[in-house]
Amino acid sequence: MNDDAAPNKADQVRLYLETLQARMDPGQFRVLRHLVKGSFSVLAAPDGEGRLDLDDEDKVHLTPEVTDELLVVLAIAASGTMEHHVVDLGDGAATVMDADAANDPEAIEKMRDWAAQQRREREHTDAVLRGIADASGT
Repeated sequence: MNDDAAPNKADQVRLYLETLQARMDPGQFRVLRHLVKGSFSVLAAPDGEGRLDLDDEDKVHLTPEVTDELLVVLAIAASGTMEHHVVDLGDGAATVMDADAANDPEAIEKMRDWAAQQRREREHTDAVLRGIADASGT
């Protein structure tokens, strides 16, 4: 890499993953690498045909830290910047926000409200579908 040139997105992802490898549990890092690699394949797959699968023995390593780091890696790949913060949206959901937004309580509250509305809509849809399935006897 040219010392005068800013690192590109791929270089930034590699640098970030190298720092994670030095500090993460090896099992967690293995799962993270698998998810990173698989995520790019899923994103590139036409019509949502891609899948992310984990072996049962790897599922124990899928911790909140691993999912948070996956969000950060994907944000670096998408934005080309490394200034991201993982923000808890409640009920096990999280998102990545740039530093300015993550330091803005109003922006965080707006994102949490949006996430809560999405959960309510999903729960309502699930309840309707369960009702239809119960009524049809399936």
